[in-house]
Formats: sequence, structure tokens, C-alpha cells
Amino acid sequence: MKRVFFSLVVAIGLCSSALGQEGFVPLFNAKDLSGWKTIRGAGNDGFGPFKIDETENAIHVYANEEAGSKQNFDGLYTEKEYSSFVLKLEYKWLENRFKPRLHHDRDAGVLYHIHGEVKQTWPNCLEMQLGDSDPSKTKDRYTSGDLWVIGEDVQAISNRGPNKFYDPAADEVAVGKNKGYDSSLTKSSNEKEAGQWNQVTVTVKGGEEAIYELNGKVVNRLHSMTYEIDGERVPLTKGRVGLQAEYAEMMYRNIRIKELPVTEEKSLGN
Repeated sequence: MKRVFFSLVVAIGLCSSALGQEGFVPLFNAKDLSGWKTIRGAGNDGFGPFKIDETENAIHVYANEEAGSKQNFDGLYTEKEYSSFVLKLEYKWLENRFKPRLHHDRDAGVLYHIHGEVKQTWPNCLEMQLGDSDPSKTKDRYTSGDLWVIGEDVQAISNRGPNKFYDPAADEVAVGKNKGYDSSLTKSSNEKEAGQWNQVTVTVKGGEEAIYELNGKVVNRLHSMTYEIDGERVPLTKGRVGLQAEYAEMMYRNIRIKELPVTEEKSLGN
């Protein structure tokens, strides 16, 4: 009877795992960067610091570059736009750092709703920050789970308290709008030590809501994403997905997405 029960538990667990992945499609095939382009690159083979590591089935950022050497910022972005979706991926930090941020904390990010000019260094979008800064820092920080709103036309609403920290109990604050960069910072990044894989889940419901999860824990959330066009503020409901390279060696893998039904956007006003 115990063996039967154990077998049933295992079967249920495997079934649940399979159901948990239902509907997801890969954004990275572990062989090449089909479906992606780069901010700085040109042509199908111009992927800059993004290389394929066949052993890890991963995108290796700044692979084989000399530690301490000067490198360029770059970013991958999808050819396709997405609106409502669940994005899952894994990342880990590796050893090497590069100029001009040789002595900074590690830094990268997951971007979504990229719109407008995609070839600029930091395109108009929203970001889940990736970084290994201590969550207690308030300056010069790059902490996994921070929200960044990038671009003067972009705005989101966050429950943001003192020192720009996200707090579900805090008042709602407009983040962005007429600012090049604005943020709502997580108090607890839940990141693993360098060299270990971290699991990221970003759930985006058009322009209504976004939820950031790191290693199974919700670390930030926002809602009412908008942008300005022809002097009118309208819902920001779609855009491209992106991954950053910002002077720290790292890997991305298991990048997959599940598109969700698009719901009618509410009128968000000004």
C-alpha cells in the first residue's frame, strides 16, 4: 500500500509539473539567437556580447572576454511584440566584471513593453532589474526585483514608500512620466549566491498589471502602465521583450513565454 501511495504521489507531482509548463513556448532554442535582435548589432550574426554556451544550453554574456577589459553595453530584444503573458527564465552571475563598471555591483535586467526606437541604449520600456546589490542600499544599487520605468513618456503606478521602496501598504505613486528613469525598489531580492541559477517569473497583463517573482517569491508589483502619444496618456499594452548585458559576465537560459488572453483595457486617465 505504501508503494502504491508513493507511486501515486510521484505521478501527481509529475502531472502537476507538466501542467505547470502547459502553454509555454521557448524564446531561446539553445542553439542560436533566432527570433532575437540586438541594440548595437547589425545583421543576423551581429549579437555582440551574447554567445551560445552549448554545455549549459544558455546565452553566455561576455563569454571569453578578459576580466577588467573595456566592453560595450548591449541588449537583446525579441522580433515579436507581446501584450499579456507569463515570462519565465533563469539567470546566474559568473566571475568577470568589465570597464567602465569594473567596481560596481553586478547589473542586468529583463525588459518588457519595449516600444519606440529599440536601437537606443535604454529603450522606452519597463524593467525587472537583475543585480546583486544588497537590498538595503538606496544609492548605486542594482538589486534583482527592482522596478525601473525607462523613458520620459512611460509611467506606472506603484505602492511606493520612503526611499522609493515598494510596500503593499504604502500609498499609490506615479513612477516615471517626464523622467528618463524612475524606480520602485524591492526590500527583499531573494537572490541566490553568484554561480547559482535563479528563477525569474514576470507576469504582465497588458497595461493593467505586472508582477515580479524571484525564486518563487513576489518581490515587486505595479499596475496602470501608460505612455504618452500626441499629448495624450494611453495604456501601454504591448511591446518587445528584452535582456540586458551591462558589464557583468552572466548566463540566461530556459527562456519561455505563455501568452495570456488579452482583456479590455480600463480607461486610466491622466
